[in-house]
Order: sequence, then C-alpha cells, then structure tokens
Amino acid sequence: MEKPEDALEPALAAWRIEPDNQWYLAEYIRALKNLEMYEGLIGCGDYIRGGGVCRYYLAVAERELDICPSSSVEYLLTTSACDDDSAAADACVWLAVLLGNEVEADSIIALFETAAALAPDVIFYRCMLAEKLAENGETERSREQLHFMRLEGSTGYSYWQACASLAEAEEDMDRRIWALRKARNSRICPETSRNLGWTLYVSGRDALREGEILLSREHLWEAASLGDSQEIYVHKADSLLELIHEFENSIPDSH
Repeated sequence: MEKPEDALEPALAAWRIEPDNQWYLAEYIRALKNLEMYEGLIGCGDYIRGGGVCRYYLAVAERELDICPSSSVEYLLTTSACDDDSAAADACVWLAVLLGNEVEADSIIALFETAAALAPDVIFYRCMLAEKLAENGETERSREQLHFMRLEGSTGYSYWQACASLAEAEEDMDRRIWALRKARNSRICPETSRNLGWTLYVSGRDALREGEILLSREHLWEAASLGDSQEIYVHKADSLLELIHEFENSIPDSH
C-alpha cells in the first residue's frame, strides 16, 4: 500500500473474487483514498456493511467532496451509542480518528476511553488511548495504560508505537528509539522503518552538533541502512556521514 497506484488493481481483483469480504473492500477503497479518487470511493458506499475502517474511508471521501451532511459521520455517531458494545467501540475509535484535528483533545480522549471501556480486550483501542494521552501531555495516565497492557503481556506493534509516543512526550530520545526498534521488529514495513529512520537521523544530527561523533555515526549509519536512497531521511543521514568522513580525514595524523 506504499504505492497505491500499484495496489489498486490487485485489491480490486481480490474484492471481486470475494465481494462479501469487507477486508478486501477496505484495501481497495484505501487505495482509492490514497489516490484521491473520491468519486470512485463514494461509488463503493452501497457495499459497505456496518462501521469500521470502510465507513471511516467513506466519511473521508464525503468530506473531501463537501457532501454535507455526511451520512457516514451520522452513521458513526448513531452506532457509537448503540447497544452492541463491539460496534459502538469501533465507531468511537473511527470517530476519534476522523475528528482528531477538529475537536478538543479531551473529547477525542473521551471517545478512546469509551472504546477501551466497551471492548477492554481490544489492545488496539487502549494503545490509541495511550498515544493520545501522551500527545496531550497526560503522561502519567498514558503510562498507566501501558503498564496495564504490559502486565497482560502486550508486546505487539501498536503497544510499542504507544510506548514511543510516551517517550517522545517525555523527551526521552533513547527510550523512543528503543521502542521504535521494537515496533519495527513487530512489523517490518516502510512505515515502521521510516518512523525509526527519521528518529535516528534527528538523534544522530543532534549528537553531531554536541560533538558526540561516535554516537552520531552509529545512529546515522543505522538510519541510512533502513531504506533506499529515495527516502529523504536516508539521503540526509548519508550526507551527514559524508560530512563526518570528510572532517575526520581533514584532521592531520599526529603520528
């Protein structure tokens, strides 16, 4: 899905083979969203059942096309108050994601808290809550959520991403790098490599400014090894490594 233009046809083919499979539909309409083909996405609306990520994508398309009122937002609002705990929790989460930049942080946190309370066994919801709490500066509450999840044995991608968010809020670069490494080990993909790569680049750049050459080289080298030359963080890391190399070669041999 890093290249939606390449993913579009295979996702459509998979969905056509199993038209009742909402996961295949989600992959197809996600490619449409990433390509900003909103009209085509709206055309898939009749095939979307229930809430979930498909409904979220449809809501995004409706907003981009200025369709007001948004039937998908209304659906999520109604479902978030229904008697089906699982459906209500899912609706709360996607409402929180959809409205994240439009309403107060406290309201978004309340939606994530509701989802976590309605479906306490769904770790993803609690991780989203922990991340939002950290972003909002409520680090103690975020730490409590992560502590409970850790006691329950959570060690997956979403958990480590939340740990990285908390470390960032607490300005603990070493712990953030450690958590992002864990997240990447849980799910090796361009996104996790990019998250770790950028963080390592920033750490390496700052270490270089402080004169910590060995630490800088270590982090920049690791960043450069995580992606191809088309990645901006790889290019920047390579440039700083070349600068370090030129600097060290310019120092006269004392012997």
